[in-house]
Amino acid sequence: MSEALSLPIEKLQVFEGVLPKDDKITHVIFAVTSANKANSRFNPLPLYLRTISIDRFFKPIHDTLGVTHSIVPVPHFDPTDKYVELLLKEIKEVEHIDLTPENTVVLASTPFLINMYHSKGFSVLTAEYNLESKSYIATPPTKLVEKLSGLSSWDEDTSFVKQLAASTISFWRDYTIAPKLIQSIWKEPLLTESGSLTETRNYSTYAAGMGHTELLDLKYKDIKGAIIPGRIVDEGCADGALMTKITHDFPDSDVIGIEITSEFLARCHERQRAGEFGGTFVFFHQRNLMDQIFEDESIDTTICNSTTHEIWSYGNKEESLQKYITLKYKQTKQGGRLIIRDVVGPEHKEQEVYMHLNSDDGSNNNIFENPTSPEDFSKHIAGLSTEARFYRFAKEYLGDMRKKGKRGDDTKIVFTEKLLDGKKFFVLRLKDAVEFMTKKDYVDNFISELNEEFAFFSFTDWKGLLLETGFTILENQNESTITSRAYSNPWIVEHRFKGKVDLYIMQHDILTPYPYPPTNMVLVAEK
Repeated sequence: MSEALSLPIEKLQVFEGVLPKDDKITHVIFAVTSANKANSRFNPLPLYLRTISIDRFFKPIHDTLGVTHSIVPVPHFDPTDKYVELLLKEIKEVEHIDLTPENTVVLASTPFLINMYHSKGFSVLTAEYNLESKSYIATPPTKLVEKLSGLSSWDEDTSFVKQLAASTISFWRDYTIAPKLIQSIWKEPLLTESGSLTETRNYSTYAAGMGHTELLDLKYKDIKGAIIPGRIVDEGCADGALMTKITHDFPDSDVIGIEITSEFLARCHERQRAGEFGGTFVFFHQRNLMDQIFEDESIDTTICNSTTHEIWSYGNKEESLQKYITLKYKQTKQGGRLIIRDVVGPEHKEQEVYMHLNSDDGSNNNIFENPTSPEDFSKHIAGLSTEARFYRFAKEYLGDMRKKGKRGDDTKIVFTEKLLDGKKFFVLRLKDAVEFMTKKDYVDNFISELNEEFAFFSFTDWKGLLLETGFTILENQNESTITSRAYSNPWIVEHRFKGKVDLYIMQHDILTPYPYPPTNMVLVAEK
């Protein structure tokens, strides 16, 4: 809160609606919006810290003027033209108070909200915002928070401190975690303002796919035998589904989840509230995996499930992976393990292949149509034939990343079409074919998945990176449960490849069937 919010009410400008009949303010209601959604730039602090801050801010007003106040947590809802109605209904349900233009004046400093409340007939105290100049007379809180992110310590800049309310200074001194949380969220380069990696991901369907019982059992079976009890870390834990399996089998271990997105972190805490982790000690951190999270040689097992391809895709490719693996080596105890389960690329990425696609399993019309609603867009992609999806994939693959300057034109899908014996073939690199084959069925998160690369490293490449860092690869062990390997997921082959995609190579002018490449890998690395 800035000093403007400490100004006497009579000095604040009023955007007049229907002024309350009794202009004496006797009670103030603080509506804490998105109360159930923290860890984003819009809302970095959890509810308990926000309520402490509000209460500390208002105490001098209560002590001086005798005005009472209440704090109403309002759950998060997406932007809508019914914002005001929803907010007022929430307050009425909690406080049993019917707020109307006749009995209420609103305090708001965001032009959009000022106009929205005014359109409903409310008078609005505009706080930092000046109606005449249409500009801010004091730095708005969002700008102060943004400035805070550039400071090593909040109290190092005298000019910055002078813009803070006395209650904020007091609060930050007593609750030192608050400014640190704000800084960590705002400094995080991978997160969007809403606390996600991408705005296009549907987290509900993504979580449902990742946590599908059959697939989850398969993932856990891949890694269970390699886990060493003690301090177990699931890095990139998503909604915590895999951790429910780990805590069941390792109840005496400490299981720590690391997740960067606020949406998944909230789902992890909900699992914890519901008791899905039993009596095991479980803790969650919102951290960037590219930062040092744990002390050196403090972790027995680090599990990295479907995470490394995101580090490559949203970071600086091999440079980011090398840094990450080095950090994991440092945090691992002697004899401890790093377990990576993820997608994997083919051994011969540059191999030219002939790819035949099913064109009869869906529509081939309006391929590049873009329905506005996410549901209609998903239905459109799902209704396209495999061949039609390829045309769309080839045009849009990594397009958003190129716009952001994170990928060059060399990442574009290059292919030619050939007609042989009455059948159409797409001639392209094996790596590009694999990128399409492994993404084409993510219809609910099609655009989001196109921002990510899956087939950048072969299994040999991965082993080389880990060996170079200092790890030993556990391979060809007598106990198959801890054997590193690359393999084709039989479920994916049966349900997503067969009847949809056939691969061939040209040998001596004859098309020869080419086997489906591996889809996944398990790497068990020991220090």
